[in-house]
Amino acid sequence: MSVYDQAHALAQELKNSPEYQEYLKVKKQVEADGVTKKMLLDFQRKQYQLQAKQMMGQKLSEEEVEKFQKLVEVVQMNHTIGRYLELEQRLAIMLNDIQKIISGDLEVGFKELLEELGQMNPELSN
Repeated sequence: MSVYDQAHALAQELKNSPEYQEYLKVKKQVEADGVTKKMLLDFQRKQYQLQAKQMMGQKLSEEEVEKFQKLVEVVQMNHTIGRYLELEQRLAIMLNDIQKIISGDLEVGFKELLEELGQMNPELSN
């Protein structure tokens, strides 16, 4: 079996996993409720805007942080959105773990550079 065939098989296993099936179920609930979907999308847009600002090296103001924290609280009051975000995060963690397993024994790049990058961004050193 080729590496690509194994990757497709893994993708199929992920699609059939209880975690992904539960995520799809809750995603359909979000999509079925226009108000909930709009609230979630508005929240995610704001989240991505703030993350992009940080990635460009800009510091978030206290006001931006406070407003976003209040927005998180409001969004979390909606049980469906809270569940969706929780399941989305679980999937992201699972996919990240799988990526680490796959690349863990591979020696790609130069160790010195990877160590330097890891010191600058601890997420890269895992």
